[in-house]
Order: sequence, then C-alpha cells, then structure tokens
Amino acid sequence: MIRCAIVDDEEMSRKNIEQLVKRVNDLKLVVVCKDAVEASNVLRKENVDLVFLDVEMPEMTGIELIKSLTHKPEIVLVTAKENYAVEAFEYDVADYIVKPATYERFLKAYDRVKERLSSDAENPVNDDAVFVKVDSQLVKVNTRDILWVEAFGDYVNVFTETNKYIVHSTMKGMENKLPSDNFLRVHRSYIVRVEKIKAIEETIIIIGKKLIPIGDSYRSTLMKRLNML
Repeated sequence: MIRCAIVDDEEMSRKNIEQLVKRVNDLKLVVVCKDAVEASNVLRKENVDLVFLDVEMPEMTGIELIKSLTHKPEIVLVTAKENYAVEAFEYDVADYIVKPATYERFLKAYDRVKERLSSDAENPVNDDAVFVKVDSQLVKVNTRDILWVEAFGDYVNVFTETNKYIVHSTMKGMENKLPSDNFLRVHRSYIVRVEKIKAIEETIIIIGKKLIPIGDSYRSTLMKRLNML
C-alpha cells in the first residue's frame, strides 16, 4: 500500500486527484493539504510515500516545499503550466502532470512511482552500510567508504576508494538511504560524502582527482553545511 498526500490550493484540482486516488486499490490517501505551508508541517509528522503536489501556491510554492524537506517522499507535480518541467526534474520528481489530470495519465504516473519505490527497496540498508547487488550477490559496502554517488541512466554508480558499484536505484532512493548527517546532494546527478570534499572551486567540488559540479539549486544548502571560517 502506497500512502499518499495531496497538496493543492485549488479545491477542484484536489477533488480531481482525490477521485483518481480512490480508483487505485494500492493507494491510500493519508492527508489533503490546502497549501504548502500546511503540508510542510504535516509531512514532518506523517509517514507518506507519495505527494501529488501543485506548484503555484501562496506563501510557499511546491518547489520551495520540495527544497525544504529533509526526507523527501516521491513527488508527482500536478500543475496548470508546463514551464516548470525542467526545474521540477532537477529535484528528481517522479512525474509531472498538467491539469486537469486524466485517469490514463494518472496511472502512468502511479506506475512510475511504484517502479521507483520498488527499485529503492531492493537493497536493505542501515546507517553504517548499504547492500549493493553485484552479479547474483548482495555485497555490503560501508557508507564511510563511499566518496560519491553519480547518476547513470536508470542506475547509479557508487564510488569508493577502490571500487565502483553499479546499483539499480534512483538518485532520490540513494539520497534517502544514505545517512543525511554525512551525505549531501550537490547536483541532480551527484551525492557526495561531505567529509571527503578536498576543495571547492567556484562551481566545482574536488574529491580526490574527481571534479563534481555544484547545481545552482543545491549551492545554498551545501554552503550551510560547510564549516567556513
């Protein structure tokens, strides 16, 4: 059962999504919020797997809500305008539906979310290690040995000092699995272990000999995390 929430300041749009959610047996509607501020408080308390989220809302936009969340559920943006698509996918949203949502389009988004959640659940983890599938085996990798994670199509590459592991997961899945005290998303395609950063030159992070770009939307969070004199 996928626990979901709806966040939208338009009543007709909320009711549209509510009706579509009710038609899918595996979806359980946990909460409906009328704006992103309300949702920001609710999502810190409720265990939610998926949020159907509007973009343009008063006080706080949907994008600002995404950026504010420490532990991000899967996000499907449901908005009246197409021009947010590029920015939305920078935050690794699962899908982007233009209002009004049809049942056919809603199902496509639901299937994509289900696939991402299934992929993220493949490898059992704890705060000290992750298990990655190598051939037919699950291999334990200590998180303290991970230098960075890099997007690779439908997979991610996990880099340590001595190895590279190819994992069938999303960047969002890896971001949720790795301990947030040690790891930080710095680009839509990169997660780094903060203590492994050797230097930063303008828009580039240096870890060993690797040059990693810093995404504009991740820069402020990175700067807050660094111990700067």
